Amino acid sequence: MTLAQPALPSETAPALLRLLAIVTVIAALVFNFFLCFVNTKVMHITDSYVMLSEMMIVGTVFIVALTRRAPLYLLLGVFVSYMMFIFALRGGQLNLKPVRDILIPIAFYFAGMRLHDPKLGDRLVLVSALIVIGAGLFEYLAVDTYISYFNVIGYYLARGTVTTDQLFGATQGLFISGTRPEPRTILPFLGQHRVSSVFLEPVSMGNFAVIVYSWALYRGRAFKGRWFAMFMALTVITLADARFGLYTCVLITLLYPLYNFIPRLAWSVLPFLLLAVLAAYGITTGTGGGANDLTGRFMVTAHILTQLSAAVVLGTEQTTQFTADSGLAYSLTAFGIFGFVVLWTVLAYAPAAEARAWRFHCMVMVYLLLLMLISDSFYSIKTAALLWFLLGTSNSYRSLSLSGKPLRPEPLASRHAMLAAAR
Repeated sequence: MTLAQPALPSETAPALLRLLAIVTVIAALVFNFFLCFVNTKVMHITDSYVMLSEMMIVGTVFIVALTRRAPLYLLLGVFVSYMMFIFALRGGQLNLKPVRDILIPIAFYFAGMRLHDPKLGDRLVLVSALIVIGAGLFEYLAVDTYISYFNVIGYYLARGTVTTDQLFGATQGLFISGTRPEPRTILPFLGQHRVSSVFLEPVSMGNFAVIVYSWALYRGRAFKGRWFAMFMALTVITLADARFGLYTCVLITLLYPLYNFIPRLAWSVLPFLLLAVLAAYGITTGTGGGANDLTGRFMVTAHILTQLSAAVVLGTEQTTQFTADSGLAYSLTAFGIFGFVVLWTVLAYAPAAEARAWRFHCMVMVYLLLLMLISDSFYSIKTAALLWFLLGTSNSYRSLSLSGKPLRPEPLASRHAMLAAAR
């Protein structure tokens, strides 16, 4: 399936579409932060407000994404039809969250493809990072004042996401993971406070930092603010003590010279190889989980996978099993193994306008693969909006040659083209 034909940079989008794209990406970043303030200072917020906000954001960005080209509508039609089929197999039980989880990437990816403006991506990255760091420093330096305006626990209680029993009766304060029970990994002298900033929970801080760092690494000299963006990404990692963010940034940097040598087929099978290995480990060891470290999180995923029945894996049954700590397990329960395979394959084989864009594409897949092992947070619109908009932008943008003519698009599986671009 071909997602879309890359657009030439000479095509200009109306100013209104660019404005809508900027507004929706920033809104996706901060709307929970805003609703938390409203819940703390103005009125009671329920989960309906959150769902309505997400619907407005996704609906608006679809205005940017819609064109006369068929791939967007074909992808939407196939996906929605498949999900209706899955719901029918489950006895008509509707669960719209998985549908929303994929509509977000589709909408923002195609919006990025339509605008195909990496300089707009640069500005969005810088502005988003400044917003995150500004709110983060406010939280870290004046935590009591911050809580008086942004009662994070109260917000999640109002939404019904957590209960007072889970919070040991607390009704005010930072998110439950906002303080590490053990010493910090990054700069221990900063204390045990893990800053959450506009995301309200620290996990998304690490995810956001990886996205910003990857974009700056991909853009290179074309992005004048790349070093500042990288510095801000590392600052976000430090504020949140985001071990995942730190390790992932190191890994994508080490792999950077190798991306053009790794074929798409290898990327397309990697998540399922990881799935098989972890499931086999869970079955043979009978692990029940592990400590709050990298190895322990892998053991948790292995344990969750062993608790899923064959019917759940095939997508014909729902489960009440808690899967938020494993993106692999959640994806299986949401879409079934066949849906998961197709969705990942579409991503792995998504076309790019030029070979250089493949590097950022690979960074995104490394990020997703690692995050799948420990969390389903990559589906959250808070960071997914920026990620998929940037990926759509990079895959559709075609640089100009020295003659001023657009470079020819690279074939999907052309090793020679990839090697030529790497030299």
